[in-house]
Amino acid sequence: MSIEQSMDIPGPEGRLQALFGDAKQGQVGVLVCHPHPLFDGTMTNKVVSTVVRSAAKLDLPTLRFNFRGVGRSEGIHDHGRGEQDDVLAVLDYAQQTLGWQRVLLVGFSFGAGMACLVAPKVAERLSGLFMIAPAVHHFAAPSSLPYEFETFVYMGDADEVVPFDDVVQWVERVVPMPEFTIYSEGGHFFHGRLAELGSSLQADFQHVLAS
Repeated sequence: MSIEQSMDIPGPEGRLQALFGDAKQGQVGVLVCHPHPLFDGTMTNKVVSTVVRSAAKLDLPTLRFNFRGVGRSEGIHDHGRGEQDDVLAVLDYAQQTLGWQRVLLVGFSFGAGMACLVAPKVAERLSGLFMIAPAVHHFAAPSSLPYEFETFVYMGDADEVVPFDDVVQWVERVVPMPEFTIYSEGGHFFHGRLAELGSSLQADFQHVLAS
């Protein structure tokens, strides 16, 4: 597994604090967006860390970052507007500076919302969109997604933060329909289920890379 190194990425409002995990397969990387900044969400969140470990086990490079106003990232929270620009800035860095040719975009909760909103704007640059407990009740979840990449949703049916039924309804009506993995009695932060989530992510990463 790779060791992450701290770095600063130029963002729309200044520095974005990030952690980069280098790996053997340097041309395909996993970019991860963390949960809500106003509710203690950071790039070191346990779910985000699980995503990073899952990718590293497959020798995939990873890049996670703090949204504006979090940790050492400059700027102030922009309620999901400027944060989309943060994702785009980090994506640009991953491809232009790190040399990634294919990107697997992953987000948890608020971060899943940001990833979902950004993905259609850069569809040709992505190979997969992976949303963990997407907070569809807090962002304008689209009714359609691009066909250029596959989309995956992971959700506990006992989520105490994001309404499970809202996510189910969105998954069932969005086109094309995402692959949907449900964790029975799973909560928002996947307590006791992180290993299971990690295994699901690894399998889906491998599926996308093989296609």
